[in-house]
This record gives sequence, C-alpha cells and structure tokens, in this order.
Amino acid sequence: SNQSWDGRCPGFEVHPLVPAQTAPLVPIQPGNLKYLWWGDMPTQQPFEQLQELNKNLTPVELPDWLPENLARLRMGQTDAKTAIDMMYKATKVDGNFDKIPKKLRGVMWMKGNAIPEVLSVLQYGMWSDSQKTLVVPTAPFNWAWPAGKPKDAPFGGGMYCEDQSCGIVTSLAQTILARSFSFDFLEAGDKSTTNNKMKKAYMQTGTFGNLTGAEDLGQLIPVMSKLPIPPDTFNGAFTLEEEPGSNDGSSWKRTCYWGLKQVGSCAFLEFGSYQLVKVMDGDGKPVQPYYDQFLKYMGDIPVMMWSGWKDEATKAAVKKDTKEFISVCETGACGAIR
Repeated sequence: SNQSWDGRCPGFEVHPLVPAQTAPLVPIQPGNLKYLWWGDMPTQQPFEQLQELNKNLTPVELPDWLPENLARLRMGQTDAKTAIDMMYKATKVDGNFDKIPKKLRGVMWMKGNAIPEVLSVLQYGMWSDSQKTLVVPTAPFNWAWPAGKPKDAPFGGGMYCEDQSCGIVTSLAQTILARSFSFDFLEAGDKSTTNNKMKKAYMQTGTFGNLTGAEDLGQLIPVMSKLPIPPDTFNGAFTLEEEPGSNDGSSWKRTCYWGLKQVGSCAFLEFGSYQLVKVMDGDGKPVQPYYDQFLKYMGDIPVMMWSGWKDEATKAAVKKDTKEFISVCETGACGAIR
C-alpha cells in the first residue's frame, strides 16, 4: 500500500523543519512563547502530588559522569503495574486534562520499540483545536524506560541492557533537552478542522519544546548506530496512524521512515516502526489485551521514570537555568542541538 499522503513518495514526504509544524501555535499561545517545555506549561503538575508519588519509588542513581547541574532531575523506579497508575495520576492535571481529545488520553505502551523506552503519556500537553495539533513536553511521569532487558525485547534487545544503564542514557537524552513531541492531525491528509477524524498525524520533535524549528530526525541514525556517518546524510519522517480495529485511539502505528538528503525529501525506507497501544484509558481503567500483555512483557523488570526534583527550590533553579540556556540558543550560540 502506498503510505504517502500525496501519492508521490513511496514512503513519506519529510516536512520542513523550519518553520516547524507547531509554528502557527506561537501567536495563539499564552505570552506568545516560542518554546513549550515543562517550565512554560500554563498548568503545572501539582508539586505535592509529585512528591507523594516519589515516596513510593526506589531511587535510581544517575551516572557519575553527569555534571552536577544536570543531575538535579530525580529518577525512580517501580513495578510495571504501579508505574502505569502513577503515570496516569501525575499527568491528569486539572485545567489541562479536559482540553486533551479523549482519543489521546490514557497511558500508552510503545510496543515493539527498538529503543529502550516503554511507556508514554500524551494527556499532559497543549492541544490546539484550530490547528488540530497536540504538543507534549517531556515532564515528570510522562515517559518510562526499562531498568533491564525484557525477555522478548524488540530486535533481540540489541539496544537494551541487562541493567539500568541503557534506559538511563536514553532518558537523559530526552529529559535534559526537555524535548517536546508534536502531532499534527491537519497535515495528515484530513484537512477538515471541524470534523477532523484524527486518524493520522505527522510527528515532529523540538529541543526545549522549540515551536518554530523541529529537530532533524535523520540525525538519530548516526547517534543510534554509533557509526561514523556525516550528520547530514539522512532525513526522517515519523507519523502516528490509527490502526484498523482501534477503539477510540486504543491502537496506533508509530511509523519511522528514512531517506537520503542527497536524493530529496522523500523518506522511502520504513524501519523501526512500532505500535503505540493503550494500557490504560482516559478514565484510568486498564485496556485489554494490552494491559496484561505489557505486564507479562515486563515481567519483574522495573520501570524507571523522571519523578521531578528534590524540592521546589531545585525545580525553580533548573527552570531558571533552562530559560537562560534557551535564550543563549536563541542567539544561535549553540548550533543544532541533538
């Protein structure tokens, strides 16, 4: 089947990185902010609740090589069942949750993901109804990484480790850069704003939640493969497509398409795609068969999450430093961060 929404590319057409698909959100965001990351979310997760949840986690030691100012993010781990419950509660934030489309609420399992990450939540973010776009900033308890290698880890578990290390390194690449994920349902061929079925979305990522410029997904290949490939070799296109038989957003295909920049903007090779399936719905109820499948898949391997900060003063300090770093980047002083 031809996956291209315009029929010209045998895989997927790579959308412009600048302006990013989230650029139209800048003028309609409170304060015209050009970045949407955890520190700029209009509705913050209640700090007391994060502290309360953290009490029930086993602390995860961050690696010694991490500079002290970056080691202020706190990580903890627990069993798979408890993790799902915590992630749901911590991201169901009053004043935000009701604005997120029902279809995108709940806790999702990245089933078949080659990269060591297992759960994600899309229900804490910013939804624009006029643009049919959701922006999800990396935030405490909205993402989870394995503290080991599940028996049936994808691709023979090549990117997983028997201990916490692979999950920790993967988590830091996301939490330290406060990466955001955006899903644009208008760009996916269904151009209707009033009756958009929300079946397909084009996905982009932004460093520190950058809304005007997206990250170059092609740069993931040299990073992940650890091969000496020039950074400008590949390009990539990621999408979210609801699967046949999905019940109101219970199962999606998260496609990954790759191409060669020299050839053009068509990402013609599909590799690394996986399923994004709900293990818990927007009402906090387990979704079968995925809930039981996930618990069986994880077995006794714990799940690690970013659980916030030691105290409110630390959160404020990290927020201040991040804002300063963003303003330095705005002057073009940090180049392409990835």
